[in-house]
Amino acid sequence: MMRLAHILDGLRCSCCGALDVLWLDPVRGIVECHECGEKAAVMVDGLDRVDALDRCGGDW
Repeated sequence: MMRLAHILDGLRCSCCGALDVLWLDPVRGIVECHECGEKAAVMVDGLDRVDALDRCGGDW
């Protein structure tokens, strides 16, 4: 089962500068900062590619 959102480790928000607070929602095609609420539209290259970002290998 795929999680609905994936944390983007090691990246900073370009608006507030906070580290490790960006979340990718591949279904909606949005990256959101959970610190300041800034959002950006993104293009996701297929669900298999997003699943490859999941290093845990399982559901949370």
